[in-house]
Parts: sequence; C-alpha cells; structure tokens
Amino acid sequence: MMRVRSAGVLAAWLVTLGLAGAACSGSQAPAGPSARPSRAGSASGQPSAGQAGQAAVKSAWLEFFNGAVPIPRRLGLLQDSAAFAPFVRSQEKTTLGALVLQATATVSSVTLAPPSGASVVYAILLNGKPLAKDLTGTAVYSGGAWLVSSATFCGLLRLAYSAKSTVLPAVCGS
Repeated sequence: MMRVRSAGVLAAWLVTLGLAGAACSGSQAPAGPSARPSRAGSASGQPSAGQAGQAAVKSAWLEFFNGAVPIPRRLGLLQDSAAFAPFVRSQEKTTLGALVLQATATVSSVTLAPPSGASVVYAILLNGKPLAKDLTGTAVYSGGAWLVSSATFCGLLRLAYSAKSTVLPAVCGS
C-alpha cells in the first residue's frame, strides 16, 4: 500500500501525467518488456538477489522516474507497459507534461522478496526538492529484469485521477 503525505497527490499527478503525456509526444510507440534496452553484463539478466539485486531494483526505479530518460526506455521498465498504451495515448495533450519531465526520484530502501518481488520506499523530487516522501511501491523481476510493478503505477494513477475514474486503464481495474 502506498503512504502519501499531502504533497503526494500532487506528486503522483505530476509523475503520472508526465510519463503518460510525454510518452505520446515521441515518435516511437511505448515499449513493452520485450523492447527493454539490453543491459550490459550478465547474459542471463539482472541479479535477483542480495545486494546486487537491491542495486538493480534501485537503478531500474531511478531510471523509470527520471524525466531525462527517453519515454520509450522508461516504459520498458514498467510491468505490462503495453496494457497502459491506450491510457498513454489519451493523455497526449496534458498541460503538466513539460513540468513532470523535470521530476526525479530517490530510493531510501529496497527490500527483496525472492524470487520475484521487491518493496521500494522512495521520494519524488521536482527541481531537487521533495514533493512526496516515504512512498512505497513494488518492483517485479520478470524476463531477467526488474520492473516497476503495474500495481505501483496504477496506485499513482488512482491518486491522480481518483480510484473511481473512468479514465484509468483497464489493467488498473475499476
């Protein structure tokens, strides 16, 4: 479950709309897990356990929430990213997209839940200043790589649009 302070709703709104809106502004279609950029190192993928696994989760999380990273690459770090494509297309003209491209995150802790999960405590920053602290989310290990879980992304969408919104992608449930 996600813990959010009052600024958390704003942060969720900014991050969600920035990822979704900016994804449509590029010329490439959203990337799914199979389109993830190859990772240097092990042919079998990222480590899934120990300190190396924690570092891999943190790295994926920071890349996903980094507005300077190209959107197709960021979407490649999202579980079931293809299921979010209709939502991403519907948010193409958001007014907050440019602002959100400045958002980043910090990760304060990663707790692995072998063999294929992790809990992440993070903060969202805008211009280096925290908008929301102590957010919790999950990462999943799939296809040899750590991904931000669709449940975490859906949680951000629910904060931004309200849980009963008809705008939410089907993958987030009703």
